Amino acid sequence: MIDLDRWMSDCTFHHSQFADIEALVELKREQGVTISLCFPALNEERTIGREIRVLRRELMERYQLLDEIGVVDSGSTDRTREVSERAGALFHSAADCLPGMGERKGKGENLWKSLYLFSGDIIVWIDSDIRNIHPKFVYGLLGPLLTRPEIGYVKAFYRRPLRFGRRTLPGGGRVTELLVRPFLNMFYPDLALLAQPLSGEYAGRRRLLEQVPFFSGYGVEIGLLIDLEQRFGLGVLAQVDVDERIHRNQSIESLRRMSYVILSVMIERSEQLGKLALLETLGHELHLLQREGGHYLHATEAVRGTERPPMITVPDYQRKRGIADDDRALIEGAILSRPEAMHPIATLLDRAVVLPELASRDLDGALRELAAALPAESVAGSTEQVVRELLARERQMTTGIGQGVAVPHLVSPTVRAVQLVIGRSAPGIDFESLDREPVRLVVLLVAPENERELYLKVLAAVARLLGEPGALGRTQSAGSGEEVIAVLKKYETLIRLRQELEPPAL
Repeated sequence: MIDLDRWMSDCTFHHSQFADIEALVELKREQGVTISLCFPALNEERTIGREIRVLRRELMERYQLLDEIGVVDSGSTDRTREVSERAGALFHSAADCLPGMGERKGKGENLWKSLYLFSGDIIVWIDSDIRNIHPKFVYGLLGPLLTRPEIGYVKAFYRRPLRFGRRTLPGGGRVTELLVRPFLNMFYPDLALLAQPLSGEYAGRRRLLEQVPFFSGYGVEIGLLIDLEQRFGLGVLAQVDVDERIHRNQSIESLRRMSYVILSVMIERSEQLGKLALLETLGHELHLLQREGGHYLHATEAVRGTERPPMITVPDYQRKRGIADDDRALIEGAILSRPEAMHPIATLLDRAVVLPELASRDLDGALRELAAALPAESVAGSTEQVVRELLARERQMTTGIGQGVAVPHLVSPTVRAVQLVIGRSAPGIDFESLDREPVRLVVLLVAPENERELYLKVLAAVARLLGEPGALGRTQSAGSGEEVIAVLKKYETLIRLRQELEPPAL
């Protein structure tokens, strides 16, 4: 359980803390990371050019903090493309990206596709209608990510004055204060600590962002917050004060539509997470009362927040990023709810080796300890080759899938049979997991090359099994190795029974 007061103190920043841009550039160089800046846009010819010029001049030319600046556009009919390219940004049409997955409208679609289009290890998203643009909007977001490796996603917050002609009055954030904050306080009190959950400026690490779904429209900001917090915990989130942001004010009609979509996203997620139960299906139409002359009319408007899957599950993205088939199986098993039956692994669990408490406290030592426990008949010769190959795989991509679990895996000619070795660690081991949390349960899976198909099915099944609510806690509290296996077999049975009871998809 995270200490909320400590989170507020440790994870709330002011942009001035990161005003030394040279220091940020040095941290970026030391860490070997790349950074992309993306502007989601639709008809923003008036403001986007200046934003690009200011940020490109200060953060690409004067300081090499950014590696690329680009725009993902929803189909602008004004001069947004011409202005953006002239200012020095890459320009992409969302409709031309991943055409096999169809076209959807909205800011969230642009953000989701930017993960495919841009190459950065860190992605920064800035709205295209900011009138008081300043480099602090970018370096303020990047500061926590570059100085604190455990932080994975940073939101900006600010004062949002309303501008009426030449007059500027306090205000802004109406949907946040009247709708979103009350809902978060009821169902997600941790997230209510974020000053502006709907702010349009944020930055995150690709390895987290590619693991969560994106809503295509107005619901993208709140959807990302809920999903990141549920998947990785509040500890990966941070917020930074950038003082003031002046932008185009939304009409009441736009705010009504926005509120409807955001509310539907929050309710849908809350039902999926078991926080509330709906007795009827959510509607997707706004019913409006309109006056024409002396008559009142009933009008409807279709409004719906559609959802894109985690980008890492998209085959084109997997090919572009060079993600191996076994890493895909692990990832998809951990983050997707598949309609098809989980491959049975009870027989493998029966002959699994369990180490009730690993002596090692580091990754190298833990892998050596697990490999040494492999039965002699499952390995040809020394286990040292197995260890070397496992370490090489960890350098490619961490097998720490989050929430205290790691699943190192390997297909190798050194291995003779499919085998599981399960190890527990009360203090935890640093696997550089996605959520930066120490790993307390490690499940090693090895297989020979002629059993690759079975290996992939088992890998997905293990990831899915360990993602079951309560499974990790029960394995941690089990007394003996036999009890650990009994717990895992119990949860496998529960998954199978749930699949058998679920009605077939229509």
